[in-house]
Amino acid sequence: MFVKIWGWDKKKRTMLRFIKPGDIFCFQYDQSKYCFGRIISKIMTGHVAEILDYMSVEPIINEKILNNSKRLMQVVILDSYSLFDRKSEGDWRIIGHEENYVPQNVENIYFTYGVASSCKRMDIFSENIISIDESEKSKYIEVSPYGDIDVKQLVAEKLNEDV
Repeated sequence: MFVKIWGWDKKKRTMLRFIKPGDIFCFQYDQSKYCFGRIISKIMTGHVAEILDYMSVEPIINEKILNNSKRLMQVVILDSYSLFDRKSEGDWRIIGHEENYVPQNVENIYFTYGVASSCKRMDIFSENIISIDESEKSKYIEVSPYGDIDVKQLVAEKLNEDV
């Protein structure tokens, strides 16, 4: 694995078309902490990402920390346009990239969309799309992008904190 970290101040904004799997991001969680994550894939509504269990008082991470970090929670779909491109909510930045990134432990992660007889299930790469019964939808993650407040709320729930 080769990780290049360029830091918080180099790129305040990343246009949507330049966000890719393996990108390492950081966001300001509260006044004193930063959270980190990695882009896993791109799907129809945003980018699938993992939020890592590493937090810091500074927006700094290195390859060793990245290698030793685990997923804090289930993957999320980020509203990457609002978070990284338009910067209309929160302070989220792409701060690095892992070359030749291959996602781990994603074989059994599926998203769902549609209603009634039009319900579908797909994997994190927008592939392997199959029809499912509406009663099965609750087993999977809804294809709905999360914004700044949504992600912070999920992190707070995992940490048993208030946002």
